[in-house]
Amino acid sequence: MKLKFSRQAEKFIIGSDDATRERIRTKIKRLALSVDEQGIVPFRELQIKSLEGQWKGFMRMRLGNVRIIFKIDRNTGELYVYEIDHRGGAYK
Repeated sequence: MKLKFSRQAEKFIIGSDDATRERIRTKIKRLALSVDEQGIVPFRELQIKSLEGQWKGFMRMRLGNVRIIFKIDRNTGELYVYEIDHRGGAYK
């Protein structure tokens, strides 16, 4: 699975401390491997929920106080990480 990150997501990762950066990397890697190998999104295991309203079509992954908003395109095999932010600012 090909990973793509928005500029905002890259900035958040660069500005994060080493421990948070590693946790984000691990979660995204587990998600990509699960979709590649099993063809499923592990909703319960990785605390993923489908979003509604203006975010319809996107999913969010919870990582403590951090939210990772992403979209999976199975046709192109891409995982697009749209936004990574703290809980209060992620959905704006």
